[in-house]
Amino acid sequence: MTPLQTISDWFEKQHAQVQGEITAGMALLLDFDDADFLPLDSEEQREFFRQWLSEVGLPAYAVVGRALTFRACFEYFAESRFSEASWKQSEELFREALEETKGNPHSDAARFAPTAQRLLDEMPARRSRWIEGRQSWRGLADGSLTPDALRKWVTSQMGEAGND
Repeated sequence: MTPLQTISDWFEKQHAQVQGEITAGMALLLDFDDADFLPLDSEEQREFFRQWLSEVGLPAYAVVGRALTFRACFEYFAESRFSEASWKQSEELFREALEETKGNPHSDAARFAPTAQRLLDEMPARRSRWIEGRQSWRGLADGSLTPDALRKWVTSQMGEAGND
């Protein structure tokens, strides 16, 4: 199994909402090889991301490059979803926005109030899903996606290429 297949398998095991957040985060950080812009958290975007992970015939260096790119980008944007402190900080910000709206219904925060309330309502389930994802991600990243594991995979591919 290639490193990208390993990432793809992990991705497919995540909740649909987490998958959407992952693809949106990746789209914000990558241009996916100059593909046309796809709306954030759309099914088209998820499908494009799935294809990016599962493209066949890539040389080993391209597979490793994509795996490292995914790991670096994912850990960059997902870090805040992996810590309780970040979830608490987000909760406080949403609650402050709602309080500001009560005091001033015409404030800038008032435009954000429905979204803030929805995110507060969804927060326990989202937090739980991301914490579960963090645990499975750490196992993957610390196992199959370490520099040493990737080097071993590349070396195994060079051996297989010689056997063709």
